Amino acid sequence: MAGGEDEERKSATALTEVLGASRWEAVALARAYLKAVEGGAQAEEAAAGVIYDARVRSMKQSVVIASTLAAEGFIARLSPRKNTGSAANPITKLFPAAITEERFLGLLEATCVESHGRLTISDERQKSHSFVDFVLHKEGDSLPINVKNAGTRFESAKALVDLEPDDCIPIPAYKAYGAVEVFPNIIYAVSADYDLLRRLRETIPAVFNDHERIAWDLLNRYTGMHLRTAEDAFVYGMVRKYDQIKAVGGDRPFVTISARKAIRILQTMPKRTPGIGMRAWGTGAMGETNVHVSVARDMTPWVDIAQMLVQQGPQAVTKLIGQTKMEFVSDPKV
Repeated sequence: MAGGEDEERKSATALTEVLGASRWEAVALARAYLKAVEGGAQAEEAAAGVIYDARVRSMKQSVVIASTLAAEGFIARLSPRKNTGSAANPITKLFPAAITEERFLGLLEATCVESHGRLTISDERQKSHSFVDFVLHKEGDSLPINVKNAGTRFESAKALVDLEPDDCIPIPAYKAYGAVEVFPNIIYAVSADYDLLRRLRETIPAVFNDHERIAWDLLNRYTGMHLRTAEDAFVYGMVRKYDQIKAVGGDRPFVTISARKAIRILQTMPKRTPGIGMRAWGTGAMGETNVHVSVARDMTPWVDIAQMLVQQGPQAVTKLIGQTKMEFVSDPKV
């Protein structure tokens, strides 16, 4: 058996204990493996049932896999990640996002307390991977919010978009357009923390227990159906469990901008968007097409939005987002 039976048992036990609620196929195979090695006349049948019930393989495939688990283990059945670089690694994507979201949730809860219960929060993060993380409600009014961590400073900002690097926040243009189609009044709450990843790497995975370290290793090495459910379960679970991880988030202030305003900046100041207002290739601005907004000129501190919410409710903010003005625009016929 690849890796030895002890390693297989430890890995299977770790996955089922740490990520047992996720739908990741690796967890289903781990459960099936533990059933198979129990032995007995019904062991293979029970293992096949576990795989099939998880809806990751057909019944025929489940039976075939179950017949080999006791002898070959389950790790050999997992699909290795093809891309293990930083862009695909949860430590550089999901952990900073989760830490920032949990920190902002604390600010939202404080805002609701200050409103004496007139404001309430709904957490949308686990419902689907949509544009919205949280929604603030007051009676029939609501304000959808997407939380972002700006973790990489745009060092060429001055030369490319005429903003100082510390005054420049990128907003993905396609996400802003997609968001306003469904949530016209959505705002982004952004924390710019360019040192968060370094602090995070110094903390993780030193705080994990043995089973969590094994699960973390397998998450980083393998993929498979419903992997994202396992990544979310692990990352959010660890952030909520360990104060050491939450503390990494610090206390950087949040600033806000509506998706509508980001789109308006793109339309009226195309030079803020390399690839639209200027050639992107060779500029260091490759990848997503971002509109770069100024923290000082374009964004509003969250503390100001929170005060408005407490005093007047979501309607006061959405009114500002929906503000219009008359102007002449070019309308060429040819």
